[in-house]
Amino acid sequence: MINYTHGEDQDGITLRHAAPLFGNTSIKYSKDKISASLFANYNGEIKYEDLAPSEQGKPYLYATDKNGNPYSPSWWTLNFLASYTFKDWATMNIGLENILDNRYKPYSSGIAAPGRNLIVSLNLKL
Repeated sequence: MINYTHGEDQDGITLRHAAPLFGNTSIKYSKDKISASLFANYNGEIKYEDLAPSEQGKPYLYATDKNGNPYSPSWWTLNFLASYTFKDWATMNIGLENILDNRYKPYSSGIAAPGRNLIVSLNLKL
């Protein structure tokens, strides 16, 4: 799946929170009580010229290009998720996100996303 959004206000100025090109690709396997998926999430670059004017003056939120101008670099993560259903009412899930431990920030966020992380959960239907 790929999504591209371009937004402008009535004066032709780029909208501040219009997300760049982004998407995901996955391979899934499922048999009986086991399912697994390997998937990549990706986000396209937004060059300085394409940032909303209100974002161009915020180098603290973005990476800087060779000219010192802020921009939002592209990034991608590789992720794995598996589950095992013990009973109709109990499923164990395990996931490994950002397997390659890429450092990135989602667009327009001042907070870096987590590095490689492990998620384990047990879902019970009561």
